[in-house]
Amino acid sequence: MPLQFENSNEAFLSVLAVCVGADQVGSVTERDFLFEKVKSLPSFGKLSLPEFSKLLGQVTDKVYSALPQADGAITPAGLDELLAAAKTELSPELQKAALKAAAQLCESDETSADEAALLSRIRHAFG
Repeated sequence: MPLQFENSNEAFLSVLAVCVGADQVGSVTERDFLFEKVKSLPSFGKLSLPEFSKLLGQVTDKVYSALPQADGAITPAGLDELLAAAKTELSPELQKAALKAAAQLCESDETSADEAALLSRIRHAFG
């Protein structure tokens, strides 16, 4: 069954979840970025901190349980599936916002080669 998101918030967070996992190191800096910067975005502003944390955990679990992985990382085919599913839920404006947030998230603790490759895939998918 293909990956599907219930709403744009899930789709947005899915893109960021794979960014956190791209270098297989979820840093404190990345966590802080998610909970400070992303949570303050208008679409997440009405969620309490526990609600945001729960949603992020649910989305991360959904992504990593539904998509194929190799050595703990989502495979290229899995990334294509995720990005296609996210694109169907995200307006063009939210696609741009997700790309911007993904780039800032990766830069928050120095962008690795794996993160740079993922950002390139996101740019290509969201055109």
